[in-house]
Amino acid sequence: MRDGDEEDDGTLPPRDWLGDMGAGAVAALGAGVFALSIVAMVAIDRLGGTLTPDDAAARIVAPEVEGVAFEVPRPAPGIVSPRADDPTWMINAAAFDAPPGRPVMAVIVLDDGTQPETALQALDWNAPFSFAIAADFDLSPHRVERVRRAGREALALVPFGYGPDLGADPNVLRRGLSEAELVRRLRWHLARAGGEIVGAIDGQSGDILRDAVALRIVGDELAAGGMLMIDSREESDSLLSARLRPMGVPVGRRTARIARGDSHDVALDALGQAERHAGTWGTAIVLVEAGEGTMKALSEWVLTRGSDVAIAPVSHVIRQLRRGPQYAQN
Repeated sequence: MRDGDEEDDGTLPPRDWLGDMGAGAVAALGAGVFALSIVAMVAIDRLGGTLTPDDAAARIVAPEVEGVAFEVPRPAPGIVSPRADDPTWMINAAAFDAPPGRPVMAVIVLDDGTQPETALQALDWNAPFSFAIAADFDLSPHRVERVRRAGREALALVPFGYGPDLGADPNVLRRGLSEAELVRRLRWHLARAGGEIVGAIDGQSGDILRDAVALRIVGDELAAGGMLMIDSREESDSLLSARLRPMGVPVGRRTARIARGDSHDVALDALGQAERHAGTWGTAIVLVEAGEGTMKALSEWVLTRGSDVAIAPVSHVIRQLRRGPQYAQN
C-alpha cells in the first residue's frame, strides 16, 4: 500500500540486498575486495619498476582483517654467488687477515711422500703454512683433504722432470710428448689432488722448463682451471714464470728452498734470509722439503721469530705480488 488514498499497483519495492546479507558475509566480502586491491597495487608497483623481485615482498605488509588470514606471496630467492667469477685459486684460498702494510711470507711444506707424517705434523702448529702434496702415491687425495680440513692451503706437487726416485713414473711432464699426452698427464696430477687446491708447483725440474711450446700447453690448462703456479727456480734458465704470467696464470717465484738433507743451521739461515727479504720487498716464498731435521728447524724458527713479517697462506702472498712490491725500502 502507498500513503494516502492511492491504490496498490502491485509493484514490489526495490530490495536492499546488502541489508539482507549477514554480518559475516559482509566482512568476508570486504576482506576479499581489500585483498584484491593490495594485489593490484603490487602488480602496478612491479610494472613500474619501483620494486625488485628480491625486496618486493619485504616492503609489502600483509593487511590484517578480522576473520581472514592471507599473506602476500614471496618470490623465489635468486641464487647468485658473489664469487662466481673468481678463479679457483681465490675461491679455495684459506681465510687470512693481516694488518695493511705488513709484509707477508709463505712457507710451503713439500710432501713428496717420502716422510708424509713428518710433513703433516705442521698442521697442528699455530702457523698458516701451505702444503704441496705429490699425487703419485696412494694416500695423496686423503692427505690433501686433511690439509683442507685443517684450514690450510694445498697445492699439487707436479714433477716437471725425473727425480732420482721417479724414473718409472708414467706421468712425469717432459719434452717430446704430444699435446694430448702432456695435457693428460697434467690433468691426472691436478685431478688426484682434488678440486680444493689453489695451484701447482714444479716438484722436479727438467728440460720441459725451457720448452716454450710445452709451457704454453701447461699454461693454457692452468689458466683454464683458474690455478696459480709456484716456480721452484731449480733451473736457472727456466722459462716457467716468463711464459705463464702473460697467459694470465699468477706465478710466485720461491725466495729460498730448504732441502731435506740441509743442516739445522743452514735451514735456520735460509728462513732468516727469506724473512729479511720479505721485510724489504714485501713478500717471500720458502719451500721446505719435509724431513725430521728440516721440520725441527722450522718449528724452532716459528717459536723464536719476530712479528714484523706475517706468515701467510701462499695465495695471499700471490695477491700481494700481483699488486707489486709496495713495501720496497732502500
